[in-house]
Amino acid sequence: MLPQTFLSLLLCLLILVSGCTALEKVSEPLSPVSYESDSYGSVDQVAAPAPLAEKRVAGGTNALATTSASLEQSEQKIINTADLSLQVSDVRKTAESIKDIASSVDGVVQSSSVSAGREDRYSGVVTVRIPSAKFDETLKAIQNLGKILTSSVSAKDVTEEYVDLDAQKTALTNQLAQYNRILSQAVNVSEILEVQREIERIQVELDRITGKMKYLDNRVAFSTITVRISEPESAVPSTGYSISSVISEAISGFTDTIVWLVVLIMTLLPVIILAAAGYFIYSRWKARKLG
Repeated sequence: MLPQTFLSLLLCLLILVSGCTALEKVSEPLSPVSYESDSYGSVDQVAAPAPLAEKRVAGGTNALATTSASLEQSEQKIINTADLSLQVSDVRKTAESIKDIASSVDGVVQSSSVSAGREDRYSGVVTVRIPSAKFDETLKAIQNLGKILTSSVSAKDVTEEYVDLDAQKTALTNQLAQYNRILSQAVNVSEILEVQREIERIQVELDRITGKMKYLDNRVAFSTITVRISEPESAVPSTGYSISSVISEAISGFTDTIVWLVVLIMTLLPVIILAAAGYFIYSRWKARKLG
């Protein structure tokens, strides 16, 4: 009985020891998998696959998110314009003052015109372009030159249009580079001509987009202010006559009289002709009767 009990304990002890040993082997970390290839050489370790989110950055939803982010982070493009109507005491002097204000902020005069109307009242239009950073300051200075009759200020956001043009420009630039590489490798004449046509087409479109972007940059950098200036009507009527006004009225009256006489003569001419013919016939008839 004792030998059987001893053997049973020894068997249990061996099973326990073998189980612990197997557990230790399972707990050891797995060694990197190695591959060998005759064509590509040996690879010591296989890298873990990139996360799905990182793989989708190049396109799909993440590409749209990237474009949206670039739109939000890009510099805002605003075109500021203003249109004013001012009533001033001296139009010519005010026009010069507007030019001086524009020059003081490194602006330019785009156009200027002054004309005389009735009763020696002048009116004019002056358009200036000034740096956008000085827009509010310049507008306030011009408004202080006279009485504001009308005022209109607008701010147009062209950021989205500019970003879209920039994306098109980048895409066309990449296409142009690819076609240039193809052209350098082409050997067939027909292929060369076809590639050159594509290059010319892309270059024309690229020049158009570049010109549009430069135009927007200029409109954003320099704001436009158009000022219409006029003088008020004379509140006190004239109590006397000047020599020039008398002569002017005399010439006007004489011209009106001549015109009236010409119209009257032309109107009565048929009647005068008929009356003269009737008198002539009557005179001849009376002379025959008496003779």
